[in-house]
Amino acid sequence: MLLLPVVVALALAGARVRAELAEASKLSAVRDQLPALQSTLDLTALVEDEMVLAVASPGSSELGRQISTVDAKTAAVQKQAEFAELPADTARTLDTAVGRLAGLRMAGAATGSATVAMTAGYHDVAVDLSRILPESIAAAGSSAMDTTAATAGALMQLRTTRAVEEALIRASVTGPVNDTLLAAAARAAAEEGVLASQVERGLPQEVIGRFRSITGSNSNRQAVLLDALTTGDGSRLPGLLTALSTESAALSDLLAGQVRDLAATVGERTNEARSSALRDTALVLGALLGALAIALLVARSLVTPVRRLHAAALTAARRELPETIEKVRAGESVSWESIEPVPVDGDEEIGQLAQAFGDMHRQAVRLAADQAELRRQVSEMFMTLARRNQSLVEQQLTLIEDLEADERNPQRLEELFRLDHMATRLRRNGENLQVLAGGSPARRDHGPVSTAELLRAATSEVKDYRRVTIVNAPNGALRSHAASDVVHILAELLENAIRFSPPEHKVLLTADRGADGGLLVEVVDSGLGMQPDDLASANQRLASGDTVSPETTRRMGLFVVGRLAAPLGVTVRLRPTHPGAKHGGITASVHVPGALVLADGLAAPDPAPVRREPVPAQARPVATPVRTPIFDGVVSGWFAEQPGPDFSSPADESWRAAEIATEQPVAAQVTSAGLPTRRPGAQLAPGAAMPRQAAAPDPAGFRDPNAVRNNLARHYNGMRAARARTGNGNGQAPQGKAEPR
Repeated sequence: MLLLPVVVALALAGARVRAELAEASKLSAVRDQLPALQSTLDLTALVEDEMVLAVASPGSSELGRQISTVDAKTAAVQKQAEFAELPADTARTLDTAVGRLAGLRMAGAATGSATVAMTAGYHDVAVDLSRILPESIAAAGSSAMDTTAATAGALMQLRTTRAVEEALIRASVTGPVNDTLLAAAARAAAEEGVLASQVERGLPQEVIGRFRSITGSNSNRQAVLLDALTTGDGSRLPGLLTALSTESAALSDLLAGQVRDLAATVGERTNEARSSALRDTALVLGALLGALAIALLVARSLVTPVRRLHAAALTAARRELPETIEKVRAGESVSWESIEPVPVDGDEEIGQLAQAFGDMHRQAVRLAADQAELRRQVSEMFMTLARRNQSLVEQQLTLIEDLEADERNPQRLEELFRLDHMATRLRRNGENLQVLAGGSPARRDHGPVSTAELLRAATSEVKDYRRVTIVNAPNGALRSHAASDVVHILAELLENAIRFSPPEHKVLLTADRGADGGLLVEVVDSGLGMQPDDLASANQRLASGDTVSPETTRRMGLFVVGRLAAPLGVTVRLRPTHPGAKHGGITASVHVPGALVLADGLAAPDPAPVRREPVPAQARPVATPVRTPIFDGVVSGWFAEQPGPDFSSPADESWRAAEIATEQPVAAQVTSAGLPTRRPGAQLAPGAAMPRQAAAPDPAGFRDPNAVRNNLARHYNGMRAARARTGNGNGQAPQGKAEPR
């Protein structure tokens, strides 16, 4: 703001100082030229004297001496003019006058009209010399000094005219009266009167009276010359010469005084111009320094609040607002009224800007708090809806389980299994809503879960579970608090793998123990794959636990995976299965840390179970049942009998008891319906097993619909085979007995 006025002030002041310095330089140059100009005045007086001698005493020794004096003075004037560096026009005028003077001398003495011509030539030379002073003074550019110089030049011409009169009158006195000379003298006297009037107008008041007394004889001289020209009587002419000489000397003194005054004026003006230039320069410098000081004060008064405002803005943008947002996200209470105002006081624009910024900061914090409250309310609404849905789904699952326990028709049982599977997926979607709302699904403590059951549980929660092949399941188990979340993570990854791979391709699910004692589970598909940028972005979101964004709705599965994996320390990474292939696919690696894995927590089931598809009842073979949760709830004690796991009795006693048992077979018993009955443990050799105890419930609470369906199908086939053996031998049930469904 201060730069423009300072520049303008400097420009104007600089122009003025430059003009004053230029004027001082001109005046100084004129002052330096004054000695040469003074010599020019003296040269003019000498030329006038030479003119009088050349006309009155041609060829005399006195004229020769005068010519030598004039030549010496001319040489001195030319040298001084060269040293003083007169203006080019002035120097040219001096050279012209000197040249004319040399031409007049070469013409020699003459009489009559030639005498008049000679005086006219000398007059012109003197007039040229009289113009040198005004031309030199005009270079100073001062109107007052120009007037004084013009008056001095007019005085010189007036003196020259009187010299012409003197020369012509002397020529008339020394010889017979010559009308030509008298007429020329009369014209010179008339010209003198005109010049006297011009000089009088330019002279100061204090010298006008003196000038009039000097030129007062002009009218008398004109009358005498006219009388002599008219009557031819020249007796009165010699009396005019004395007055002319006296008055010419007085004019020279007056001219010298005018030149001295002019020189003094030039000197004073030169000193004044220099002093004025120095004074203005000092004033400009002082004003500039004062302006700089004021500018510094103003700048300091402006910059300091601006710096404070800038620092406050950076602090708010880089530290306070992020910290406030983190507190808001963490659920802490933040009051927008507690925001410190910007430390800038004042009612000027900077102070108003600081107040506006403080208000904006407080409003931003208030908006963040309001948004957080709104988000919390939305999350609570989601959580409430999710919990209600979860409650309904749990009730639905309980109802379906009750229906499964009472159902004997395989087809309807299969449909119930499908409903059970769909309800399980609905439960997982409800858990996804809870995770999306910022909560965590409710978990039950079922104890450690084996790796195989973990993989089967994840498989059972996807739609096309038949496309999943479990490749390997190492020994070990997961802690109870982490098992459900890991199952959820694997289910989401399996769902994505199945969705984005061709229907005819299998999705492989494999696990292995890591070097750190952890568990590494991989979901491998040969589907569409992902672009490198999308893959890197997905891995970044998985690593950071992900936050709610517009991408959340498009990739909710990865969002849920990241949210569930972060608290457990589980690492999930995606990589191409076959880089560069048409169906490159994606491999999702899930690393469970060793702290969550129990090496011998449970005996691991078959690491690579074979998945069995449902087959028609007539083609299903009779097989020893596999225990499942539904089986434990619906099977009778007749199906529940299994050998105990402990065969630690002495070998000899076991063999002997077995031989006795084979020699004494137990009689078979049948029910009223014709079904065979037996006493649990009746066919076992005494001591071959520990007393039978009730089977503990599966800690994982896992239900594989396909396996349960296969098990119940085998149970049904076994009952049909038993009825066939106890009937009429034709495979039909006894007459009058309805086949149970």
